[in-house]
Amino acid sequence: MPPRPWQKVVRETDARRASSIPAEWRLQTPPQDGKANVMHVPYTCGIMTPPELALTEQDATSLLEKLAAGTVTSYEVTLAFCKRAAIAQQVVNCLTEMFFEEALERARELDEILASTGKVVGPYHGLPFSIKDQINIKGKRSTSGFVSRADAIAEEDAATVRILRQSGAVFYCKTTTCQTMMHLEGHSNLHGRTLNPFNRRLTCGGSSGGEGALVGFLGSPIGLGADGGGSIRSPAANQGVYGMKTTSGRVPTANGTRPMYGCESFPVVVGPLCRSARDFEYFQTVMSDNEPWRIQPAMLPIPWRHAPTPAALTIGVFHDDGVCRPHPPITWAIRSLRDRLKQSPSIKVVEWSPYRHDKGYDIIRRLFFEEGGATMRKIIDESGEPSLPLTDWVLKKPHADRRTIEESWALNVEREEYRKEYLEHWNAHSEVDVLLCPVGPSVAPKHDTARYWGYTAVFNCLDWPAVSFPTGHFVSADEEYGEEDYKPRDNEFDAYNWSTWSQNDFEGAPISLQLVGRKWECEKTMAALRKIEDVLKSS
Repeated sequence: MPPRPWQKVVRETDARRASSIPAEWRLQTPPQDGKANVMHVPYTCGIMTPPELALTEQDATSLLEKLAAGTVTSYEVTLAFCKRAAIAQQVVNCLTEMFFEEALERARELDEILASTGKVVGPYHGLPFSIKDQINIKGKRSTSGFVSRADAIAEEDAATVRILRQSGAVFYCKTTTCQTMMHLEGHSNLHGRTLNPFNRRLTCGGSSGGEGALVGFLGSPIGLGADGGGSIRSPAANQGVYGMKTTSGRVPTANGTRPMYGCESFPVVVGPLCRSARDFEYFQTVMSDNEPWRIQPAMLPIPWRHAPTPAALTIGVFHDDGVCRPHPPITWAIRSLRDRLKQSPSIKVVEWSPYRHDKGYDIIRRLFFEEGGATMRKIIDESGEPSLPLTDWVLKKPHADRRTIEESWALNVEREEYRKEYLEHWNAHSEVDVLLCPVGPSVAPKHDTARYWGYTAVFNCLDWPAVSFPTGHFVSADEEYGEEDYKPRDNEFDAYNWSTWSQNDFEGAPISLQLVGRKWECEKTMAALRKIEDVLKSS
């Protein structure tokens, strides 16, 4: 039997998703397409009660405390997030799978267990958890954004999902990704375009874009994503939430749906997008307490070693990587944060010279598709769906180039030499504990324009821990950010990035920054973030 036309598969997928939303949770008057910011919709549509809205405004750690104490039930929390996720789907298109009734039934079971035994099932007892499309949940679709995989049903849980399930988490939805999972954008033919709830003219980011949009919309307290070039940190930054890429080998990645199995040239890390730094540390503790090295051989037997907030901290700051200068709101935010940190007697701020980020980015983007992109092209061609503009861009040189084994070995040598050179560069400035820098050259970019990944991908190349965090600032059309006279560099990225800058177009976009640590110093990096946030709260 010939395959169904790809357009029919998309229509069937859209119909299935629409029917997954209960009639009573459907918006009677959806916001018009021209309405950019839709964060107000849960408060005005009448679907959620005030107590439900209040529950969805809390971080995961706070909810877990209440769930364990019995002051709120898993059913109440799950119902609130199911409703808000349903609203999110209708205004930003961020969900691939919705199994709300199944989630509510599991929540009831967990409530009964706590009521009858007085004990929680595990450290995530009763907490709703959203999961990125590519990460397997048994019995649910894992499409990786391809039409040809629209009905691919996972036969078993991903290793991380298995740990979360055993820990008492409640799964209620899966979230969108992009075609190929190699865009900093949330767009596929199968599920359409996912929008940014703070400004729908801007991208949610990618490839964990659905998670970014859902967590940013407060439709999930915490969600699971994956990062091979910025795919957790970019969506987190675009929606003003937290997202960290640890050094690889600390969170299991087994039983996902990465199309290029066997590609070990650049590490892909699984991790959460969440509301607070403490939510991330709690997640890492749960993962390490379950000894993932006994599940996946590639995991390292390193427990999460909680680091106390440091009494003193030295931060190296850079606002420009020498390749692509960020838009004015980002450099403004770094200067603002730098100046506030300098006022703290326990923090020393020094200017940091990034080491050859042009070289680091050139290396990792040549590592992405060493078989020339044939794997992705084959999966796309199986359904006849068209490749999207960012797919065409990423599946050509220098990102995609078929190499011989010897050429691949040589490129891996380049990567290791660069890692050694950057390590020596940091050692020459050994007083520096962490680096403060942009997450990208723009706040949430305009759709289909995110073409420079250097601020995130270089740290994938180095395999260093890096966390995106919100500054609490948003782009304002009335703010004077400066740099009107900047002349872009003569390279393929800088002029293009600056051609997309128009202050009014980015109105309302969250401004986020990135904190980076040395390899293996994930705990120290998070402790440094706590220190920075403590200073900001007290100033």
